[in-house]
Amino acid sequence: MIVFYDKAMNILPAIDFIEIVWQRKWKEPGTFSIYTIAKKWDNRIKYITIDGRHETGIVQKVVVEKKIEGTFITASGLFAEKALNWMVARSDWNVYAAKSEHPEYNDWVISKIGGELLNLNALKQGDEPRPTFINGVWPTEDSEWPDPFSMSIEAGKEIGTSLYEYLIPNNMSYYVVLHPSIAYVDWAEPWLKNPDEPHFMFRVGTLKGRNLSDKVFFGEGYQNVAKIEYAYDDSGAVPYIEIRQTMESTGFSNEEVITDESGNQKGRIHEYLVDSNNRPRDIDVYPRMIVEGNVSGIELKPENETTIRAQLQQKAREEMLNHYKSEIISIDILQNTFKYLEDYNIGDTCTIVFDEIKKSFTAQIVEVTETHHKNKVDINLTFGTPRKTKYVQLNI
Repeated sequence: MIVFYDKAMNILPAIDFIEIVWQRKWKEPGTFSIYTIAKKWDNRIKYITIDGRHETGIVQKVVVEKKIEGTFITASGLFAEKALNWMVARSDWNVYAAKSEHPEYNDWVISKIGGELLNLNALKQGDEPRPTFINGVWPTEDSEWPDPFSMSIEAGKEIGTSLYEYLIPNNMSYYVVLHPSIAYVDWAEPWLKNPDEPHFMFRVGTLKGRNLSDKVFFGEGYQNVAKIEYAYDDSGAVPYIEIRQTMESTGFSNEEVITDESGNQKGRIHEYLVDSNNRPRDIDVYPRMIVEGNVSGIELKPENETTIRAQLQQKAREEMLNHYKSEIISIDILQNTFKYLEDYNIGDTCTIVFDEIKKSFTAQIVEVTETHHKNKVDINLTFGTPRKTKYVQLNI
C-alpha cells in the first residue's frame, strides 16, 4: 500500500495517480516520481512510503504541465537517506575499534556513531546560528555494524556519502526513517515555535545483503524474465592502489624517510591493495594508482601505527570502489517462480542464467525500479559486478 503524509507525518487520503516510479538504490539515495492529473494532486503531500520498503520519499519538486489532454503534475524527490548529506563533518574524525575490545560492541558503536559522527554534526554547537537538525540523528537500536569499526572522515565531507563508503565494502547499506519528536533544549526554542518547521528525529538503520545465489535464479528457463541486458566496461578499472601517509616523525615499520622543507625528517608509510577481479579483461596488466591517505583525527605517531594502517586499507578500498570495472545486468522481471520482497530484495546476491550464450553469473541487486500503475507493478532489477559461475542447462 502506498501511503501519503503531510509535512508533520500525518496520514493523508490516498490519491489517484497515473504512475509512480520508485527507484531504490543500494549504494546511494534513491529517487521517486509521481505522475497524476492536476486536480487529483494534494499540495499537502510531503512524504510517501510504500509497505514492505525501508525508504521514505521526500517531495522536493513539483512540475505542472498543461497539455491538450489536460493539466498534469509530476512530483519528485529523493529518499530520506539523502538527508545525511545535508550535514558535513565539522572537523576531522577518526575511530578504530574491534569487538574484542568492547564487551557490548554494537551498543558502543551506536553511541560512538550517534554521539560523535551524527549528532555532533547535526545539532547546534557554540555560537552557530542554528542546528542542521533540531532533534538530531541517531542509529536505530537494532542496527548492526561491521567488526572492526574503522572510519576516518575529513572535515567538510558529507556524512551520508562517508557512511555508504564505509558500509558498501562490508556488503551493507543503510536507510533513514523519520520519527516525530520534540527537543527540550533552550537553544531549540526559537525553532520549535515555528509551525512551518515540523521536527523529527532521523533514525539510521543498517541493511545486510544476503547470498541467495543457490536459492534465487533469473533466466528464461525459470520463466521469470521479460528482458535481460548485459553491459561491460573496464576502461576505468584500477586493480592496484598504493596509498601513502606522511607521518609526524620517524620510527615506523618499513617506512620511507623523507625530509620536509624545514629540514625535518619524517616517515612515510605505504599500504597496498590489489584486486585481481578488477583488472582489465584479457590484458596482462594491472593499472596502478597512487593516492595520499590523509588520515586525520589521530596523532601520526608510531604508537598508533596499527590503527593508521587499518585506516589506510579502508581508504584504499573506498578509492577502488570509485575505479571499479562496470558490469551491469538489467532485468525486467516477471513475478513467476520467485517473488520480489518475499524471496529476494535489494542488496541480495542472486544467480542470472543466460541460456543463449550458455553462461551464468552471480551478482548483487544494486537497484530496483518499481513502476506502479493503478492495477499492477512492473519491476526492473539492476545487478552490479557479476561473477561468472558454472553454466548448467535447465530442462523443464
